[in-house]
Amino acid sequence: MKKIKFALIGMILLYISTMFAEEVTLYYITPCILLPWVIYISINLDYKLCLTYTFFISLGKDLLNPQLLGFTTILYLLLAHCTHKYHTSFNKDKYSTIILSMLVINTIFYAVQWIYFSFSSPTPIALLGKLAITIVYNTILSCILLLLIYIADKLKIVIYD
Repeated sequence: MKKIKFALIGMILLYISTMFAEEVTLYYITPCILLPWVIYISINLDYKLCLTYTFFISLGKDLLNPQLLGFTTILYLLLAHCTHKYHTSFNKDKYSTIILSMLVINTIFYAVQWIYFSFSSPTPIALLGKLAITIVYNTILSCILLLLIYIADKLKIVIYD
């Protein structure tokens, strides 16, 4: 039941990220709603299932947003792999370490995107200011969303015949 719940949460977040993420943009920065979900399932599921869910949900995001076809899938898979491999070094009960780890993960995620976009931009240095705002904004939203995913995971859903 937990595996189905994670898949449903992923599909709901994919739907929200494609339909409603534009509503909460800040300085033309669209929040990455699926990133906290990828981190949460990489901590709570086994490795193969985590990568499978991450692959299919991020592939759905790429198909719905085709200008970076395949890039976000690869990036999500790499972050899921690294999080699954290194998450045991953090104390998962303290929210301050979760905030710090989300800051590091968002920094890595958006730094790689900055490197990718700097090749096509005539002034890649001008993107650094937007990168800093993006990291702070998405870290705050990621922490809030991670808390909501944690609460949704703790809900007891029972289906009676």
